Formats: sequence, structure tokens, C-alpha cells
Amino acid sequence: MTIKRASANVENDKRMLYKLTKSPNVEKLKNAIDTTINVKGFCYYDDAEEDDKEKIILTLMGADGNVYGTNSKTAMSNFSDILELFIDEIDTDKGLPVKVSSSISKNGREFILLELGD
Repeated sequence: MTIKRASANVENDKRMLYKLTKSPNVEKLKNAIDTTINVKGFCYYDDAEEDDKEKIILTLMGADGNVYGTNSKTAMSNFSDILELFIDEIDTDKGLPVKVSSSISKNGREFILLELGD
């Protein structure tokens, strides 16, 4: 496992890093569709499979302590766009509100979207 990017509070806290990368309690982000997560920490990491093929995972820790993970390229791109302007809000008491939603592709597949919440 290689950490690609993480919030400052995660980089400095091994327990938080464990919860975001190794804990069996990480939920699929798909389970949080139609909710808002007040993000208190995040991590992008490479979880290389047995064939050594790169597999980037994004995990988000909410203010409530729940952790959600995804390998959705769309969700990761959306979150990166949010971070460009609002990364300073990650370490606040409230966290950064990120709304999880979904849409249907032209092929009929559901995909996850992340946008700035209220």
C-alpha cells in the first residue's frame, strides 16, 4: 500500500490512517448515496492487487467516525475538484460537507458523484 495523498490530520495520526486504509469497517461509498458526509479526513492510496496493477482507492472519514471508500474514478475526480478550493475546511470541527449522489451512464450503469454539500 502506498499513500498517494491524505489530509494533514490523517498523515499525522496512525490510528486515523489505519481506519481509512486497513479497517474492515470501511463501508462502500455507494451505501451513502443521497446523504451528506461531513468529511474530517481523507486518503487516496494505492491498494495494488496480486498482479501489481495499480488500484487507487479514495476513503473519506465523516465527523461521525464512519469511513467510506470507493475506487470510482468519477467520485475521485469530483472530490479532487472540491479539494482545490476547500481543503482548509477538512480540519475544522464541522468538517467539509460532501454530498453523495448517483447518476446513470448512457450504458445504463449507475455511477457515484460527489459535490459540495450545504
